[in-house]
Amino acid sequence: MIYSRLEVKNISKSFPGVHALKEVSMSVQKGEIVSLVGENGAGKSTLINVISGQIRPDKGELFLDGKHVRIETPTDAVLLGIGLVPQELNLMPQMSVAENIFLGTKKLRSKLLRNIDWKSIRADAEKVLDKLGMPMDVTQHAGRMSVASQQMVQIARALCLGADILIFDEPTACLTLKESGRLLTLLKQFREEGKSIIFVSHHLDQVIDVSDRVFILRDGANISSIQRDGFSVQRLIKDMAGEEVTQSQILRREVDSEPILKVDGLSRAREFNDIHFTVNKGEIFGVAGLVGAGRTELISTIFGDRKPDKGSIWFDSETLTIRSPQDAISKGMGYIPEERRNFGILPTMSIAQNLTITFIKRLFRFPKIDRKKEVRIVKEYCDKVRVNMAGPNELLTKLSGGNQQKVIIARWLATDCKLLIMDEPTRGIDILAKNEIHHLMRQCADNGMTVLAVSSEMEELISICNRILIMHEGSQKGIVDAKDMTPEKILHIALA
Repeated sequence: MIYSRLEVKNISKSFPGVHALKEVSMSVQKGEIVSLVGENGAGKSTLINVISGQIRPDKGELFLDGKHVRIETPTDAVLLGIGLVPQELNLMPQMSVAENIFLGTKKLRSKLLRNIDWKSIRADAEKVLDKLGMPMDVTQHAGRMSVASQQMVQIARALCLGADILIFDEPTACLTLKESGRLLTLLKQFREEGKSIIFVSHHLDQVIDVSDRVFILRDGANISSIQRDGFSVQRLIKDMAGEEVTQSQILRREVDSEPILKVDGLSRAREFNDIHFTVNKGEIFGVAGLVGAGRTELISTIFGDRKPDKGSIWFDSETLTIRSPQDAISKGMGYIPEERRNFGILPTMSIAQNLTITFIKRLFRFPKIDRKKEVRIVKEYCDKVRVNMAGPNELLTKLSGGNQQKVIIARWLATDCKLLIMDEPTRGIDILAKNEIHHLMRQCADNGMTVLAVSSEMEELISICNRILIMHEGSQKGIVDAKDMTPEKILHIALA
């Protein structure tokens, strides 16, 4: 009898107010890539956390090569050959590449640091990275590297711990197209070597490219298992949503020429130079360009997180000197950062605390916070943006990525901000949540708020924006009307 390399049988897991997994079953064979897809909140993360020993299931069984196994801790998973490459990379930023790769292995276990053979460790680290096609200086600190390089270090660590079952959770979410292509090629290489791969991604084109089978979850339950010859984006979306779903439609909005933001000659050394543009009230104004174009640096400077070397910012009828984000907020600006989990949320706090953090003084009623008023405001604005939650005191990180993003949008709606800056507003969320975020952006603009949006997805900017500023390597290449654009035209202008 031929057994699956890994088999999950009837796994169930509940959290307070949420039935995250309902008797879910799946399997992966040796030398196979299986993708796990579903909307935010479908149970994907919970399932891979069960397999990798991050959480314990309420019931169900796991089998390796037909033998029943108990995985109660991450160490159990590692010892059984299961390696997780998480969406939020967990390297030690102040340690070297070599140290990160062999962290937790026998090579770095010594009572005395001088007993460690550092020369051998560095040589072995170089070998595994060369095999991955990513040679690098293994003595550099991991925190100084690009996301793509850090991801390769994370993969190298899993391999050095002996993993032959590799789980990739949204591995291309923060990568360029070229970097994503290199990683997908690596997954196919692992398959040829006989490794078993579980691939979790919202990028359905990538799922179709690399997968042998796809398991679809919806509301914590198995929906379907599709073989490669049955793949199509439409089929996957229909099973994920339970209905036919279309991409966010292009809806053209007319905006009056009433300026609210003017950027004149804004420059910052080695990041961007001589940027000029005007944004009108109620406009959705996009910023496009390849990774490294200076987009995030530009908008974070407008918000006061960085200081410009020269140039001026005019906002809402006055020229501003913004020394900090607090200055920007006081003038009526809001900001949703690209790295939501690192800079956009307070992970140890509740939905209510995350939503009200920017206007907490309004809720202060000596000698304490007016909790009734806080709950009333949170419910009002969470209802407006349709946050799916158990209650305002629920931990924010218990929500799906799409719902977390909605809470951050609700935060700024509750401040009545005039300009909302959004960096990669739909990164890491599924197509249904993406459509909802696009609807909210249009709704905000229709109600008089101005939206300044950065996105690596050209189609997204074309579908929601009135105009688009195109940047390349810190320079302004042009401002175009979105209705006249295609992704190819934007790239042509950027690289011209």
